[in-house]
Amino acid sequence: MTDISFADEEEKSCISVYMGLPGLEEIPRSRICVWMTPNSLEVRIIDLKGTNWFYLAQELWGLIDSETSTWKVRRGKLSLKLQKRASARSWDRWEKLRRI
Repeated sequence: MTDISFADEEEKSCISVYMGLPGLEEIPRSRICVWMTPNSLEVRIIDLKGTNWFYLAQELWGLIDSETSTWKVRRGKLSLKLQKRASARSWDRWEKLRRI
């Protein structure tokens, strides 16, 4: 992954995560695996230009609603919308998401 960035969208109660992966839109969705639990995130990209990619955040800063959180393939990147759980603690820090 070329870069990972995120934005806290307070008015939407979600965290937007962007993972740079040039050429991602060219592979079938069946080779993109995203698993979300209330406190973790895992992404696997299979055979993107001959390389497998893996990202794991074992412990997110706050709890998410994994049922309503979504992901989309955009040109050159993977876009995730992590919906904050109503009972989650403060979302002003996201250091744990940056850990790989």
